[in-house]
Amino acid sequence: MIVTDPDAPDVNDPAQNSAQARTTATGYRSVSYFLPASLHARLKAAWWATRDLVDGAPTLSALVERIFVTEVSRLEQEHNAGAPFPEAPRGAQGHRGSSSEDHRYVAYYLPALLHTRLKAAWWATRSATSPTLSALVERVFVEEASRLEGSHNAGEVFSPAPDSARGVSVAAARRQGEWLRREWETRRGEATTDS
Repeated sequence: MIVTDPDAPDVNDPAQNSAQARTTATGYRSVSYFLPASLHARLKAAWWATRDLVDGAPTLSALVERIFVTEVSRLEQEHNAGAPFPEAPRGAQGHRGSSSEDHRYVAYYLPALLHTRLKAAWWATRSATSPTLSALVERVFVEEASRLEGSHNAGEVFSPAPDSARGVSVAAARRQGEWLRREWETRRGEATTDS
């Protein structure tokens, strides 16, 4: 009987095989995590209620990005002298638990390099409390939702965000505009040299 190593990465992970193809010109891509649906709704409600405050974020993905930067920086500082960890093996995510009735894949639009750093930090520091990448994400989401609820809603869960709740990120729009400008200039330059 072959016994598989629970820490071994699944090398047939299709998400990893096409990661570069899915990364946009601005360095962002959609990344999915296996999370409780209720936690995603709770974090979205906290984001929606605080998006216009000083510690708010313009989009849910911007809030997730901030949460991940904070956690990655903390792990790198505590466990690797502040330096980024070596990349995790391709396909490393840990095994999904069997108690996942409420769980689903939730996608966030994030910097591809930030996801790589988060995954590397999780891989280097994984433990019984964070046996999977999604378990780490779940933990930091709960912490941030609790922090926002404690700071802005007397510790109570916020009212649900509207289903149609979407934010507008000025920074993302600026990045996209700069990329389009560079692309236009490049194409104009090619057109004038071909004439």
